[in-house]
Amino acid sequence: MGTATKTSDSAMHMHLRRPSEDAIQSYYTAMRRFWHPVLAADELPNDTPIGVELLEERLVLTRLNGAVVAMQDLCRHFQAQLSLGEVRTVAGHGQCLMCPYHGWSYSADGRCVEIPQLAADRQIPADAVVPSYLAAERYGLIWVCLDDNPLFELPIFPHVNEPDFLAGPLRKYPTWKASTPRAIMAALDDTHGPWVHEGLVGDRNHPESPEHKVRRDGRNLVINIRMVQPDNPTISENGDPTAKIVNLTTTVGIPNTIHFTIRAEGSERITLIWQAVCPIRYNESLTFWGSSRNYDLDKPAYNDKFERMQDTLREQDRVIVESQRPWLLPPFWTKIELPLRPADLPLIEYQRWLEELGISTML
Repeated sequence: MGTATKTSDSAMHMHLRRPSEDAIQSYYTAMRRFWHPVLAADELPNDTPIGVELLEERLVLTRLNGAVVAMQDLCRHFQAQLSLGEVRTVAGHGQCLMCPYHGWSYSADGRCVEIPQLAADRQIPADAVVPSYLAAERYGLIWVCLDDNPLFELPIFPHVNEPDFLAGPLRKYPTWKASTPRAIMAALDDTHGPWVHEGLVGDRNHPESPEHKVRRDGRNLVINIRMVQPDNPTISENGDPTAKIVNLTTTVGIPNTIHFTIRAEGSERITLIWQAVCPIRYNESLTFWGSSRNYDLDKPAYNDKFERMQDTLREQDRVIVESQRPWLLPPFWTKIELPLRPADLPLIEYQRWLEELGISTML
């Protein structure tokens, strides 16, 4: 008992510090096994490479021969950034990515297929290969997995491409100074509304924990929630000040996506809101989000009141989330954080799953 207490006390004193290098690398290793959103698809031209960062690794994204390609953003020759290069056609290989420094060109699998300076009697070195990664396009985003065998498939968001629903625009927020699990937990937390989002999705006259049930389903943590919310543009356009009973299904795609299916009790009006978070570094995250609705199908996809409300909610969350330490989630046994049942059950189950996957690490 004494040893456990000392360890917990020590961890408590460390919680404001930068995590150890071992903890950071453990986090990166665990997160490599998942698909991560890294860029809006319309930001990647057909003929120009773009540099991005994922888990503190620089990547170059490009389109070669009609497919999205992701590679390490370093030429094997003298380590120049390939994202400064250009797409060109190489005989027998189609479109390739050419390094801007000496013109070495790489095919989609990362192999160097042309070296302009190579003597006629020499072959391209077998080691002239740049690591390449799995890349895919879905929901208007470019997704990358740094492991050849992803633990889960790409996420699926309901209602996004269904004919009876109208999809809203893809949105991107400035980078948060927070880890990706922290950003997801802020969206998942269903009891902070009265304190952080008073008047929007929270009412301090109703601070009680909502009714919720939590279960695992494939790669998803699914939470069914019945709660009281103020009337807002997600629920209706009536401007009725009366609080509404709202039924939500919140689905977390472990570890980095979340979506909400929202319906006021007694209404057929359904709103889907989804978020996908990119772990740029252990303490930096980029959030993309979108929406879909089964009402006002004859109106523009962009709903100003709804979009402004979402912007406000995200900014209110950002201030709180960026204040949280440590960035990496501490294991439950450290008692650095004290989640409470039943109010925090969704957060407890989310973190429990992350611990099983090695994403919750020691400081």
